[in-house]
Amino acid sequence: MSENSSPKLESTTATAGTKKPFPQWIKPKGKETELLINNSLTGGKVPFVFNENGNGRSLTWYACGPTVYDASHMGHARTYISFDIIRRIMKNYLGFNIQYVMNITDIDDKIIIRANENGISHSDLSKKWETAFFEDMKLLNVLPPDALTRVTEYVPQIVEYVEKIISNGFAYESNGSVYFDTAAFSKVHDYGKLEPNSVGNEKLAAEGEGSLTATTAVSEKRSGFDFALWKKSKPGEPVWNSPWGEGRPGWHIECSAMASDILGGNIDIHSGGSDLKFPHHDNELAQSEAFYGNRQWINYFVHSGHLLIDGLKMSKSLKNFITIKQALEKYTSRQMRMFFILHKYDKAMNYSPESMGYAIEMEKTFVEFFHTAKQILRDSPLSLPQFWTQAEKDLNKHLQSANEQVHQFILDNFNTSDALKTLSDLVNKTNVYIRTCTEQKTNPRLNLISAIAEYITYIFSVFGLTESSTAGSMIGFGSGAGKGNIEEEMTPILNALTQFRSEVRASAIAKDTTAILKTCDNLRDEILPLLGIKIDDKSATTAMWKFEDKETLKKEMEQKKEIEKKKQADKEEKERKLKEKFEKSKISPQQLFINETDKYSKFNELGMPTHDKEGVEITKSQLKKLQKEYDNQTKEHNNYLKSLQQSSPTLTSTQSPQ
Repeated sequence: MSENSSPKLESTTATAGTKKPFPQWIKPKGKETELLINNSLTGGKVPFVFNENGNGRSLTWYACGPTVYDASHMGHARTYISFDIIRRIMKNYLGFNIQYVMNITDIDDKIIIRANENGISHSDLSKKWETAFFEDMKLLNVLPPDALTRVTEYVPQIVEYVEKIISNGFAYESNGSVYFDTAAFSKVHDYGKLEPNSVGNEKLAAEGEGSLTATTAVSEKRSGFDFALWKKSKPGEPVWNSPWGEGRPGWHIECSAMASDILGGNIDIHSGGSDLKFPHHDNELAQSEAFYGNRQWINYFVHSGHLLIDGLKMSKSLKNFITIKQALEKYTSRQMRMFFILHKYDKAMNYSPESMGYAIEMEKTFVEFFHTAKQILRDSPLSLPQFWTQAEKDLNKHLQSANEQVHQFILDNFNTSDALKTLSDLVNKTNVYIRTCTEQKTNPRLNLISAIAEYITYIFSVFGLTESSTAGSMIGFGSGAGKGNIEEEMTPILNALTQFRSEVRASAIAKDTTAILKTCDNLRDEILPLLGIKIDDKSATTAMWKFEDKETLKKEMEQKKEIEKKKQADKEEKERKLKEKFEKSKISPQQLFINETDKYSKFNELGMPTHDKEGVEITKSQLKKLQKEYDNQTKEHNNYLKSLQQSSPTLTSTQSPQ
C-alpha cells in the first residue's frame, strides 16, 4: 500500500469470497540454505536464509507461550512438541546455534476472570498453572527455552514500548487506555500480513480484545478495528502505573515488547498456533513495525496446524477437552511424540484412539527391531564370517538411500512424517534380511546391522525420541534408567530376584511344579516390567530379555489387564444369561404369562393373554408378538424336559417339575 493511499478497514462480509494477496515479503540478506520453510508471511515454502554476522550458523527464535489460567491440553502438546522437534532438528541436525525465547502470559482477561471465580489473586492462579505447564513440558520431553519472559516482569518495558509507538504517530490515548491506530498504520505499512482476508473481521477483532474490554472500549476507539496497547484497569483488576494512569498491558503488545527486548528489531523465526494468526500475530507485527519503523520485524512466521479430537474441535462443551496429564495416563510421552512426528507440523491432524493406535504400532515396529539388533550384536561373535554377499550390498544401498531420503524430507519443511515412514521401510527391509539369514543358516553381518540401528537411533535422537544425542553411543530407545549409583539402580532388580529365588526354593521343596511355573510367570508378567525389563518366551525352554521404558511396560500391563478384565466380564455376563435362560426354560408355556397380572386380566385355556389389565381385548399385532414368545418358550421348555428325561428316563414327556 502506498503512503498516499487511503486505507479502508471495512467489514470482510462485504468482500466475502475475494482472496486478498499476501503483502510483499522481504527476503533476508545472508546465506541461503537448502532448507525450505512454510512461511505464513508468504503462504508457502521459501528458502531459509540466515545472517552469519560473524557468529556462524546462528538464529533467533521467539515462541508464543501459554496464557496460564487452566491446565495445559492436547492443543498445547500439538504446538510445543511440534516446535520442539523442529528446534532439535535445526540445532542437532542442521547445526544452528539457536537463541530460543518464550513468553508466559501471566496477566490477561481470562486470568482475571478465572482468579475472581476461584477467589484468589491473579498471581497465585498464574503461578499455579505456569508450574503445571512446565511440569507437563518436562514429562513430554520438551526442551526449556533459553530465556523466559513473563508479562508481569516486563511492564516498565511495555510502557516504554507503547510510548514510542505513540510518539511515532501510530497510537493514541483515550480515557486512560491506549489504542493502536490501524488506519494511520495502514497508510505506510501493510496491516494483516498473515491473514489479509481477516482484516475487517469484527468478530475476530473483538475476540482479540478480551471479554473484559471488547464492549466497553468501542466508544473510546477511533475505529472499531483499533486494538488496546494499554488497558485502563477496572475496580478489582491488577494495576500498574503509567503516563496514562493506572492500568495493565493489552494482550498483543506483550510479545512485541518482550521479544524485542531480548532479540531486537529483526527476528529470524516466530512460532505459534495457527489460531493465533489473526488478530494476535498480525497485531504483533504491526506494533513492532510501528515501534522500529521497519518493514519486516519477523523473517519467518511458522504456525502449527489445528488439532481435532475425533474429528471435532476440542471444547469443554463437547466434553472432548483432554489435558496433557489425562493423555499421559493413557499413553507414554514417547508414544505421543511419535504421534506428532507421524503428522506434518503445519497441517490439521486428528487425535483419536485409532490415530494413537497407529503411532503405538509404529513405535512397536522400531522397539522390536532395536531388540532384535541388540540380541544379534550381543550374541554373535565378530569371528563369524563378515564377507558381504549381494544381500548385504543391497541392504547397504537401502541404508544409503534412506539416509538421503530422510535428509531431503527434513529439508522440505521438516517433513518428519515421510522421514519416519522411510525409516520404517528400512526396518522392514532389514527384518527381511535377518529372516533370510536365519532360513539360510548364515549370520547377519554385524557392522551392517549396527550401522542401520545406530543411524535410526541418531535420527530418533534428533527428533527427541531417544535419550542419546550422539550417534553410536547407544542403540534404540533406552530403558529410561538414570545414570546414578549402580547399587541404587540394581537394588530393586536384586530384591526381585532374591524374592523369586525364595519362592521357587519353597515350591521345589514342596515338590509343587504348578507353583514354580506360576512364580516364573509372575516374575515375567508382574515384577520385571515394573523394573523396565521385558521377557519374551521363544519356546518352552528359551526366552529373550529386553530393556524397555518402565512407563511403556507399565501401560502395556494395564492395557493387558483391562483386556483380561473385559474378557472375564463378558464371560460372566454370558454365563449369567445362560443361567437366566435355563431357569426360564423350566417354566411351562401355559404358566409364562399367568403371573403377569400387572399387564393382563384374562387368559385362554393355553394361558395366552386375551385382555390387557384394563380389560381391553389384545390387538392382533400384540397377540402375534405374544404368540411368538409363547412358541419360543414351548421350544425351550421341551428342550429342558428332554434334558431331564435323558438324566432320568422314568420322567415322561407329559410330566413337568413345575
